[in-house]
Amino acid sequence: MDKKKILGIVKWLWLVLVLAAAGYYFYRNREQVTNLLSQLSAWRIMLSLILLLIGKMFLVLLVQFSVNTEGWHPKYTETLGIYGISSLGKYIPGGVWHFVGRFGVYKINGLSAKATTRALVLENIWLLGSAVATGVVGVFLIRFDLIADLLHLPNQKWLAVIFTVAALGLWLLVLALVHKIMRRYTTEDLPSIFLVAAVGMVLWTFIGGSFFVMFQEFPASAAPLFIGGYAVSWAVGYIAVFAPGGLGIREAVLSFVFSNIATVEMIAVYAAMNRIIWVIAEVMFGLVGMLQKKIMAPEAEYTGLSLNSKEEQDKSIQENS
Repeated sequence: MDKKKILGIVKWLWLVLVLAAAGYYFYRNREQVTNLLSQLSAWRIMLSLILLLIGKMFLVLLVQFSVNTEGWHPKYTETLGIYGISSLGKYIPGGVWHFVGRFGVYKINGLSAKATTRALVLENIWLLGSAVATGVVGVFLIRFDLIADLLHLPNQKWLAVIFTVAALGLWLLVLALVHKIMRRYTTEDLPSIFLVAAVGMVLWTFIGGSFFVMFQEFPASAAPLFIGGYAVSWAVGYIAVFAPGGLGIREAVLSFVFSNIATVEMIAVYAAMNRIIWVIAEVMFGLVGMLQKKIMAPEAEYTGLSLNSKEEQDKSIQENS
């Protein structure tokens, strides 16, 4: 048996194990779970979904920036549809199906394998980098006492601000180096590092905020910690390719990060609810992509093309006429 088959079996076993463990845990703690769910109001769930959708809309901007660097300029709505359809592939055990789907769409629209790889690399560097940076900033601003104890430093607000500025400066420096290296190979210029950083911070503010709004027990001042902790948990879950959609990993990291400020039952229940909301958001984005594909199908059939860019379709129509 080759390594790919073994890895595939491991991923399926992980999925079954996580679902079984979650079911057993919720069954053993059904009273606490039921009580927590009863406290979660419908308007908080709806607000969480809205914030998550807004955050993902900013995420789509990073996807669009990445393909623009390779000379492809789809409309924002088209990029959203592509992201929506391909993102659903994360939930297929294997951890790479959303990349496979994106490769196929990019190839159809004229991007070479190397150009597609560069676009995906840039997109993931931006996403993971902004997630880690957001997490670090959240910890520095709200729980600098942890850093001060670790480094044997005084727990002073001004020192926390200095560390925060230094972290943001380091992130921008890394972005500048990445952009300088990638620009040697990309077709067009890369967007400003300040624009990428701003979009990254905003998208994680909304996505992390979608998790925070479910907790009515905490004041607004705790939001940066929740946003930062959620961003880090997403990054860890995203890297763990053996877990479909980071299933189980993200929830475990959330429980660890917030273990000192909330009960394990509360974090587990709200993390599970957030997972459901996340899937709903991705299904909604996927429906946008499916609708676009259905609308574009007649035109693609007429021109003899398949989901090609609008410029290529117009060129083909002119040549045929």
